[in-house]
Amino acid sequence: MKKSTFLIFLVFLCGVICANILGIVSGRELGAMSEYFMHRYLYANIQGSELFPFLFYKRAPEMLLLVFVSIGIYGTLIVDGYICYLSFSVGFLAVIAIMNYGIKGILIMFGFFFPQWLLYAPALYLWRYELRYYKGMGQKAEPLGSSGKRHMKLAVVWMLASIFILAGLFAESYVNPFLLQKIVRALG
Repeated sequence: MKKSTFLIFLVFLCGVICANILGIVSGRELGAMSEYFMHRYLYANIQGSELFPFLFYKRAPEMLLLVFVSIGIYGTLIVDGYICYLSFSVGFLAVIAIMNYGIKGILIMFGFFFPQWLLYAPALYLWRYELRYYKGMGQKAEPLGSSGKRHMKLAVVWMLASIFILAGLFAESYVNPFLLQKIVRALG
């Protein structure tokens, strides 16, 4: 197993352990996982056209900051740190969901992340892979003029990652609320 994959699973496990140490009391008050929110969600009329701008202004600055900060010397470390933060959060929330809802909590967690993370995750890993490749190429001797090709490839990867993120925002705005509401109704 690669070191980075091992680290992601280790941080996920830390999230699981932290949630277990804090216990069920803190989990019941966590916003979207609360029973109050789940009950309200059954009857909510969520409009994707209103949710999309909210999510766009929440996610876009976060991703742009990640891109700009990651271009520096410690870029891959920063992207790996962000992936570890996400891994910790998923581990923590998974335990809270299971503590609050039992086995049904696994389906609720699935509902929170599907289908947008099928698009966000590839964007993040594509950017991470390209940063590693880009930095590795910078340490090797190159023929004259190949620097422009490297920059062009980085720009193409950035654009492709942006398309994945934009598609993820559409999925999170228009598809996810419908699916999560169906899951909550089926489990309720």
